[in-house]
Amino acid sequence: MRRRKPLIYLFASLLLIGLFLSGCQSGKDGKRETVWRQSGGWPKPPLFQGNNFANGGVGAAYPFVFEGLFQNVRFTDKQYFRLAESLEHQGNKTIVKIKPGVKWQDGEPFTSKDVWAYYTLNNGAEVTKYLESVEAVDELTIVFNWRNPSPAEHMKQLFIGQDGHGTIPYHLYHKYVDKAAELLKKAKPFTEPNKEGPFGLEIKDEIREAMDENWRDFLKAGPNFPVGTGPFMVKKVTSSDMLLEKNPNYWNVENIHFDKITIKNPGPDPSAGFALVRSGNVDWFDGTPPRDIIESILKLNKDIAHYKMLDPASVGMVFNLDRPPFDNKDFRKAIVYALDRKKIREIGNYYGQESDVSMAGMPQSEFDNWITPEIRNQMEKFTYNPEKAAEILTNLGWTKGSNGVWRDPEGKVHEFIIGVNGGWQNGPIPGQVAAEQLTEFGLPTKLIAVDGTVYFDNAAKDKGKYDMSMDWVDVSWGFMFPWNSMRNYYWWGLGQMGHLPRYESGEKQNRLNLHLPGPDGKVIDIDQMLRDIPYMNSVEEQKEALSKLAWITNENAMGMVLFQNVTGAWANLKTVKGWPRADEIEKYDRDMPVTTVREDLQEVADLNQGFSGITPFVEGRYAPR
Repeated sequence: MRRRKPLIYLFASLLLIGLFLSGCQSGKDGKRETVWRQSGGWPKPPLFQGNNFANGGVGAAYPFVFEGLFQNVRFTDKQYFRLAESLEHQGNKTIVKIKPGVKWQDGEPFTSKDVWAYYTLNNGAEVTKYLESVEAVDELTIVFNWRNPSPAEHMKQLFIGQDGHGTIPYHLYHKYVDKAAELLKKAKPFTEPNKEGPFGLEIKDEIREAMDENWRDFLKAGPNFPVGTGPFMVKKVTSSDMLLEKNPNYWNVENIHFDKITIKNPGPDPSAGFALVRSGNVDWFDGTPPRDIIESILKLNKDIAHYKMLDPASVGMVFNLDRPPFDNKDFRKAIVYALDRKKIREIGNYYGQESDVSMAGMPQSEFDNWITPEIRNQMEKFTYNPEKAAEILTNLGWTKGSNGVWRDPEGKVHEFIIGVNGGWQNGPIPGQVAAEQLTEFGLPTKLIAVDGTVYFDNAAKDKGKYDMSMDWVDVSWGFMFPWNSMRNYYWWGLGQMGHLPRYESGEKQNRLNLHLPGPDGKVIDIDQMLRDIPYMNSVEEQKEALSKLAWITNENAMGMVLFQNVTGAWANLKTVKGWPRADEIEKYDRDMPVTTVREDLQEVADLNQGFSGITPFVEGRYAPR
């Protein structure tokens, strides 16, 4: 007869299993090692290399390895000091002191020469358009010399704070940095007003070609593994796994409570990533799946919590203003009224936020902060109203046949096309629902999904294949100040997809050529207002200008917000402590709703590595249980 093992053996076995699941390992010296586990992607070897600017960069390793002088938090615009110790504005100068003792991960000191190198080689960085020069005064002092006039002080900090200054070690890349510096010296300052180039310089064709060649050579320069100043160093990379180890010389190493980071590449299938969450094999995971998947994961694993957070981006579409009948403002309004955004949101992102505007040029979560109550009250409210849509079409001379299909004033039946990047997970399903709703309303519409490599070209002005083009709209990339999202539509890719008019010749060639009445009836040169906003020293003056632009965007129904996105993060409560809103986790049964409490909102936003890098690591909040 077999003897039963004493209970102590059972408890010991369970303890060992628990240690394994919690990510704890034994080091070579027998010391307990703590491991943080998550998922992510990167270029597969042999394509992986340590130069972050090469194709694909270093993938999920970036926030663990690289830092800037500051860390902007995308959703809140809070700025954490990282490699910088202090910042001071003195007129047209911004003086930044670097923390003493910071080292690159190969042991070399990080100095102001490295910041100078970053902007000299990477001179396409946005802030260089506003600078005369970047000057390394001494080893720990860098001076940003602004062009005259210079942006408002809070704009200066936002511009500087979005850059990854610790990504071009001068001691590794001095050959390419010095070459770029020589070429910049050959360039001449612009003589025409309103011209933009790095450090106010006109980079003509011959110099541009040489700079591009130097940049391409830099991209191939390696090293094999990245060299940054961050708290972790890349030690091993395969197609499926990446291993990082703590940097013992990190300037804030006492706050780093994990010895290793293991990152697993789950591949392109989202379900593989959520399987890691469900099994408890990751400590953190980014993303908010449909409601039924969230509920299922939380039910199956009682040690997991999910935090929802507003994303400063909306799923929507811009209208092709070149293409009749979308060249008519009232017709565009009819399209907005005809779509039931509640049903689209419930299918596309159950937790998303619906809007009562067509499109405003800024995330709706920013309306209360940046649109004055007076102008907000004047903005037309676009709620689902198919009767109003039919009334608008009738007033435009459209008629509805006995088959329920609308005909234009010439008796023509249109078939409209919504274009979407087929590889964009957030777009095809909402786009298909929108197409079906418009067809049911009597405006035959179909969705065409194409590969992302050709989608933008198909949508942009030269081809203009779509009546409506889907993308992130009313979106702020980089920082939240709504001038950032306004220019995303009026100046950048969204505006090209919407076919906004531009000057075709003269000193304003390629600039936006759009003049529209504001809420008071006065015509506004939108391009010039966008150019003026960074230089407005009064926040109230900026708010007034942004309010007018929001009113114009909505009034002219430039496009349509389907819903503001809600994203999220998964937290393993069993293996890691330091999660935000800890006293509310039980109250919500681990299904944490979007918060509007400012302090909580900040901590939840910090969970998102795309919003704030690895701020909770650097601040010492995360620790193993």
